[in-house]
Amino acid sequence: MFGPGADHTALAYPMTPPGDLSAETVPRTYAESLPVNSALQTSRPDSAAADLIAAVPTDTSAVAASLLTLSDRIGRDAAVRQQEGSVIPHSAMLLLLRIMKLRDPALIRHGERMATIATGLARCLGWDDSEQRVLEVAAVLHDLGKIGVPEHMLRKPGRLSCEESDVISQHHQAAVCLLQALHAQGELIAILTALYQNYDAAGVERDAVSDLRQIPLGSRILAVADAYDSLSSPKPWRRGMPHREVMQILRDQEGTRYDGTIISTLARWHESEGHRLLPQTDPFTKDRPSAVSEEARNEVIVVTQILQMLYEFQTLYDGYFLLSESGQYRIWSDGMPGLSGRSVPQMLGRSWRSADVRLSPVTQTGRRSMNTPQEEIVPQVLRSGRAQFCSRVCTVHDTQQLSVDVYTLPLGPQSEKPVGVVQLFRSRSGVRRRTREYAELRLAATRDPLTGVANRGQLETQLRHMIDDFHNHEASRPLSVVFLDVDHFKSVNDTFGHKAGDQVLVDLTQLLQNETYSGEIIGRYGGEEFVLLCPDTDLASAVRRAERLRQAIQNSSIGGISGLNVTSSFGVAAARLGDSVQTLLERADVCLFRAKEAGRNSTCCEDEELAPAIESAGTGEETACGLRRDSGGLQYHDCIHVSTSLELTALKLDAFIAAAGATVKFQECGHLLLQMGRRGWTGRWGRSPERQPVTVDVQFETRRRTDPMSGREKTVYSVCVVLRPVGREPDPDVFETRCVRIVHELRGYLLSS
Repeated sequence: MFGPGADHTALAYPMTPPGDLSAETVPRTYAESLPVNSALQTSRPDSAAADLIAAVPTDTSAVAASLLTLSDRIGRDAAVRQQEGSVIPHSAMLLLLRIMKLRDPALIRHGERMATIATGLARCLGWDDSEQRVLEVAAVLHDLGKIGVPEHMLRKPGRLSCEESDVISQHHQAAVCLLQALHAQGELIAILTALYQNYDAAGVERDAVSDLRQIPLGSRILAVADAYDSLSSPKPWRRGMPHREVMQILRDQEGTRYDGTIISTLARWHESEGHRLLPQTDPFTKDRPSAVSEEARNEVIVVTQILQMLYEFQTLYDGYFLLSESGQYRIWSDGMPGLSGRSVPQMLGRSWRSADVRLSPVTQTGRRSMNTPQEEIVPQVLRSGRAQFCSRVCTVHDTQQLSVDVYTLPLGPQSEKPVGVVQLFRSRSGVRRRTREYAELRLAATRDPLTGVANRGQLETQLRHMIDDFHNHEASRPLSVVFLDVDHFKSVNDTFGHKAGDQVLVDLTQLLQNETYSGEIIGRYGGEEFVLLCPDTDLASAVRRAERLRQAIQNSSIGGISGLNVTSSFGVAAARLGDSVQTLLERADVCLFRAKEAGRNSTCCEDEELAPAIESAGTGEETACGLRRDSGGLQYHDCIHVSTSLELTALKLDAFIAAAGATVKFQECGHLLLQMGRRGWTGRWGRSPERQPVTVDVQFETRRRTDPMSGREKTVYSVCVVLRPVGREPDPDVFETRCVRIVHELRGYLLSS
């Protein structure tokens, strides 16, 4: 698994010589917007850290005071330059780039290649320029924490141990906190905070609800870009891998470590724009050392001391925050949401309030005192300049309390008025922050060992969270469950052996991961039974989804054995007010039993009145999916239901047309006719997609429907497509394969976040 230590050695692409950090070594958007001739010199007299004096490394108060001074200067500079809307103030970006260049030029080169890949993926997914800019900056700065990591770890000619990975991971989070203090944009902070979370962690790596849906799409893009560049770049202990081998490794971790949609987008991008990655050269070429001025050396020392202090806060305490003299939050660590219930975007830039962290005194009996007035520790420390240490009861939620030690430290010289304060929290039962090894063991305990998806226990845990969310929103956000069972699986084991049966389950899981959407959770309930949790999905949509999965399974070569045709039966149920995990799963299981009784390879839902309507709709243009023949010849129909407005959907469709090289033949309001591929002079279909021409008839539809469960009307947006071959009629199987691939790519664009 790739993580914070995946790319920890010098990478070898021909770049600008490290002694000259010119505009070419900075992302192009920055090179266009900065005073290039002077801004990136090794040292600058107007640098935000120019006259900061390195403190004694063990003087935490002085180091933190230096951070506040740096934060104030950059904040003022950004205000003067009217850069409040920038991703990160220019003075902060230049300072960090200079330090990264002096620390290790390979960090910048790796970040540049990541930025090239990530922004290319973002364009394919329809991101606008401002969103791409945030992603680009995140790619360049994602290794900022490594400037505080000891050299022997970064240059280790081998894989990092779990303990070494923990050090790099905590330095990464320390760097994210540093970016908070340097007034970086909230979207940048969110992307970098979640960068190394597993895609399917689903609340395992952090004690939070619905973490899977909260991992930003930018983090998922960067994770794939980071792994791709790390694997394709040579290391002292292994060769650089070719594209095909890298893609296979990424696909092996699709749906677990990485988002499968992003991996598919990477494959499309590499075909059209992969040449933008510079060719590899000698991996052992060393960067030429350059002269370092005293000012530049001082900058590195000051920022490294700050990072080391933040790293110690990360490892020794469960959470902390940093306040300026005026009481404004400059840092709200990643552990604070678990202690206060308040997220980072809620707190940064606002002023301190006593209710931000709900602390109550503890009596001698250990019980919470309800009559004792709440002590305001922070104002006392700011007034007196004396540190305080005490034990308190921290109320996270109305139903959750923690006993914590609170250490409040004034910042600045002891004889002067404090310039700020830092408050550190540690659970009295021991630091709750776990090592990476513990997180991986915990994650493994929640996964099915064969298929890698959630096991029954984790599935029920996540469903419990979703049902709680369903009730909290009073059923306004629908929730559905799809239960599926492999038909006649025992005969597969008896006929082909248990090894073949295991391969069937693995292939089936891979297919489900490729066909499901971001936010949905797949779990193996037991044996050959799987469950799909579909948040924000009503019963009718869940039935259509189940039908699509059933047809995909039926038409796929699962198991890879000649003569083996795998099918599945599906049962679908939607949550109701008052439901529990058991009642919802039982209703879905009953529907699954009815599907088996009906002859298997079918889908049944709990609403008998809805089933005929869905069945009849399945024969119409709106929901029909698959190959058909009429008087006009072969046709392939599909309908993609989107959650975004048709205006945004049209922008995503434009991105698909550009990436696929399609030609627009006809266009009017709500209707588009495309052609993909060209026919040869014989009119026959060739073997390559370019020689398999089809027309794609695209219709935009907006309808009002009544939810069968709630009775409420809602607007449903759909993109219905009809594909027809151009030229002589091809073999139906070849035509269907071509259509399935086109629709799969189109769905990847339209359903992207």
